[in-house]
Amino acid sequence: MNLETNPYVQDILSQADALQNALARFDMTPLKPITSIVRRGGFDRIVLTGMGASFYAAYPIWLRLVQAGLPAYWLDASELIHHARPLLTGKTLLWVFSQSGRSAEIIALLEQYEQDSMTLLATVNDLSSPLARTAGDFVIPLWAQPEQSVSTRTYLNTLALSQLAALVLTDDDARIGIQQLQATAAAIFEYLADWKKHLQEIRSQIKLTRNLVLLGRGYSLAAVYTGALILGEAAKVGAIGLQAGEFRHGPLELAGPELTALLFAGPLETQPLMARLHYDLLQIGARSIWVAPLNSPSLKPQIPMPDVTGIGAPLAEILPIQLLTLHLAAELGVEAGKFLHIGKVTLSE
Repeated sequence: MNLETNPYVQDILSQADALQNALARFDMTPLKPITSIVRRGGFDRIVLTGMGASFYAAYPIWLRLVQAGLPAYWLDASELIHHARPLLTGKTLLWVFSQSGRSAEIIALLEQYEQDSMTLLATVNDLSSPLARTAGDFVIPLWAQPEQSVSTRTYLNTLALSQLAALVLTDDDARIGIQQLQATAAAIFEYLADWKKHLQEIRSQIKLTRNLVLLGRGYSLAAVYTGALILGEAAKVGAIGLQAGEFRHGPLELAGPELTALLFAGPLETQPLMARLHYDLLQIGARSIWVAPLNSPSLKPQIPMPDVTGIGAPLAEILPIQLLTLHLAAELGVEAGKFLHIGKVTLSE
């Protein structure tokens, strides 16, 4: 199939426009009552939950909340429903992330929510969904056109608008965040304008090996986990996404000629640890490749990502992995982004 007419590719290429539209429509008004409660210590905890890419997109938001000293938890909806139900109390802020607002676990969670008096905040794209209707006024809309397959626009908009919401909740300057995200949208547009060139760079750097791992720290874990997810969804490639420290506790035994490791440069404070892992992998004989901004000449070999700052970084990190799915799908002879066994919305637990 011609990549230029592939619906998944068209979704990828539309992400900058979708982000700019969402930023123009971002409204802090629904957050004001919740912000007031947060600032006076009215919540005993904030529980961030969801499934799949929506859930992984919540990771940088959880980091920001805990770094601000707030009692926040990041737990997927399936575990929350069946094994961690006591976390939810009448003084809990339950923040649910779901592009559809109607997947199986979200519906089950809403049934439990109706039995309690906790506060519900929703980051959701479908404003007619059960999640959006239940959350009422406390909704952060994603303002993205529905996707035809793998999450692209909704993933980036979840990261962008929810990080802005976290800035509001923690009394940080959301205006700076908006500026960073506007610059990010411009950088993504420029990057995707040369998507064929970047795809060729990826093809030259990465060959299909028996084992593929994505490794990172801090906010990069959103791209690590989502990247492994979409490699399976879009390219039918089994990949492992791990926190880089966890990789040393066992999976390092995979290292050798049949291992390709993608290392996200990520936050500056942990880049030395990532560099040490990179050199260790090379010495063992593995293929270790950086996912890093274009202006990082010391991080070689690399597949480049848009050069952005601040809260835009988690958005930019997924772009090269999206292009990687196109390369690996072609290597396997499958149509990139085409679902074989699932639908856009998961309706069964």
